[in-house]
Amino acid sequence: MAPARIERWDVRLDGPLSEDALQRKLEFLGFALLARTYPSGLAAATSDPREGVAAVVRGLVKLTINGEPELLTAGDLAFVPAGAERRLEMVGPATALCLEAFRNSDLRT
Repeated sequence: MAPARIERWDVRLDGPLSEDALQRKLEFLGFALLARTYPSGLAAATSDPREGVAAVVRGLVKLTINGEPELLTAGDLAFVPAGAERRLEMVGPATALCLEAFRNSDLRT
């Protein structure tokens, strides 16, 4: 299975980083999303049959996709293949704000 593709926020192309700007970018790309706040130290493992994106608005997040870890910071988008095993770990000292998005508009909470 393919690893996650990481895209970094580029202020020259995307403008100033904000939650609204990141949300607009994901919606433009065809994703429906949920905002999630994760306290420092939290770790959660999930899988989903849909293609998804984990986008970091603020905080430091370790995202592991099918055993391959990647450190994400504000403005990073990780495109997660459908069916991939994913694990989010909040590794920074502050609460992280992430946008979780899926191709299918049928969002689960």
